[in-house]
Amino acid sequence: MPTTNKDLTIYFQRADGKEFKITIPDYKEGITDAEIKTGAQAIVDQGAFEPDGFALAKVVSAVKVDTTKTDVAIEETA
Repeated sequence: MPTTNKDLTIYFQRADGKEFKITIPDYKEGITDAEIKTGAQAIVDQGAFEPDGFALAKVVSAVKVDTTKTDVAIEETA
């Protein structure tokens, strides 16, 4: 039976210019682009993360990644 993983990855620019990303598993079904943008901007505005001592300066992009995994039946030969 196939299983689907739904990850949301948000990319930020740190104050030193380097990229920082956060991956959120099992994002909410039906989440809108506006909700993602608002939530990501709130992370920046609240200063919630300072990777390597640098604040997040801005939201760069976000991507939803849906991965479907299906087991393959392999018959053993005698």
